[in-house]
Amino acid sequence: MKAIIRRAINRWVMWRIDRRLYRAHPQLRERHAAIKAARRAHKPTKQIINDQQQDMLRLLRENM
Repeated sequence: MKAIIRRAINRWVMWRIDRRLYRAHPQLRERHAAIKAARRAHKPTKQIINDQQQDMLRLLRENM
């Protein structure tokens, strides 16, 4: 039971973080949707994920 509650809380916290991040930087949301669509279509996602990680790293460095 504790695991289910912890998982639900974790998902809610991550949803809130993603929501704030994607509102501040819409290009990250678009790329996330592209990754999701590529996975569903069984297409390669490595380049899209690498671009996403580079953008997120750049944003983190700018805010520090």
